[in-house]
Amino acid sequence: MSYFRSYFEKNNTILQDSVVNTARNPNTQIYYGKGFSKFIFKLDLTELKNRINNGDYILNSNTKHILHLTNTIFGDEALLTDREINEKERASSFDLILFSVPEYWDEGLGFDYGIATDIVTGEELYDSRPSNWYNRTTLNTWTTEGIYSNSPNIIKIIHFNLGNENINEDITEYINGLVTGTTTDYGLGLAFNIPYQDIALDVAQNVAFFTKYTQTFFEPYLETYFEDRIDDNRQSFVEGVNQNLYLYVTKGTNFYDLDTLPTVDILGSDKSPILGLSDLITTKIKKGVYKVTFAINGIICDGKKFFYDKWKGLELDGVPINDVTQKFIPKPYTAMYSVGDNQTELQRYSIQFFGVKLNEKIKRGEKRKIVVTIRSIDYPSSILFDEVFYRIYVKEGRTQVNIFNWTQLDKTNENSFYLDTSYLIPREYFLEIKGRTHTEEIFYKNEINFEIVSEKGGEII
Repeated sequence: MSYFRSYFEKNNTILQDSVVNTARNPNTQIYYGKGFSKFIFKLDLTELKNRINNGDYILNSNTKHILHLTNTIFGDEALLTDREINEKERASSFDLILFSVPEYWDEGLGFDYGIATDIVTGEELYDSRPSNWYNRTTLNTWTTEGIYSNSPNIIKIIHFNLGNENINEDITEYINGLVTGTTTDYGLGLAFNIPYQDIALDVAQNVAFFTKYTQTFFEPYLETYFEDRIDDNRQSFVEGVNQNLYLYVTKGTNFYDLDTLPTVDILGSDKSPILGLSDLITTKIKKGVYKVTFAINGIICDGKKFFYDKWKGLELDGVPINDVTQKFIPKPYTAMYSVGDNQTELQRYSIQFFGVKLNEKIKRGEKRKIVVTIRSIDYPSSILFDEVFYRIYVKEGRTQVNIFNWTQLDKTNENSFYLDTSYLIPREYFLEIKGRTHTEEIFYKNEINFEIVSEKGGEII
């Protein structure tokens, strides 16, 4: 599986019947009951679109886009005045709507919600430059004040029980429409559902989330999941079960796409076609990587005879090229099992990794291939595990915050994954590795840490 993160291009909280601009505030205060507010934001999908258009990632039915916003207390309690504390409280048992913004808008430069006061004059301080409840730019008003009245284009309705929940919302259909170019993108908004707008209370009911201007690690983002793991069975092919074989296409040292999808013929040990296994359809997994899935049935496979996969219809940059024929050795179905004495308790393992060094400073934007090797301590050999996983996290005090939860590595002739640092915020990260065999999980025992750093003017900062 591959991950990609898209961050906010801009955001702002607009307040009902007010020209106040709060765009640069580290928190958004979404409230009802004593006024009403709406949080609007636009995701920067430029790089995500580029990578899909370039063929680096494949958009298919397995792709997921999840919107993440982290809940926080409303405002900074250390900076709140008594009046603010008395006028707001955390809401519970409510619905927020996620809606699409219908028109272009500018972010603005404001910070305060019109509640800070000048220590000399006592006047309230705020910035009224667009966007706000009335204006979307200096020269343009919203067609409808406050973006909408009673008929927003609702993408999702998100229910909150306690009011302290984070937002982790699947908006795959909406984002797919944007990255394929069929939907115009002016951004999204969050607000309490329509019936809450007319509720009048003495104390505003509030929910707050970190914005793009937070000084914490909890900046909001869109996480895209591409189901493109490679599970190549060329080294472990068995009869009678659907298995995968892959074709890898490179130009120099980089993966490169064929012009069209190839087809595959499966040939027996005498190189004659196997009945029913000709012109098999293939799938592109990621850039330069193609998969065919099939089973060999009704033929005795002894783990000694070569079989062949012939990839046909290959074309590069408009030039047809010769078929590519590769070898594999199917084993009997029983090769997947061990029947007899208990062998599991005899094995001890060690884990090694390559591709990143302990305490290494990595320039943001680098892409690293991390290879994991598991060796038997009892027998001098490396073992290609079916199930090897990695996890990447950061530390916030004593808390470990997952960046990528346990994710299975590719399995080719090695166990590996690619670490794309282009969307990782500069700071220290931690990598954890484990393999799974029988009922045992084997961990790399030491802490693996590395740091993502930015580069400015040729210097690492």
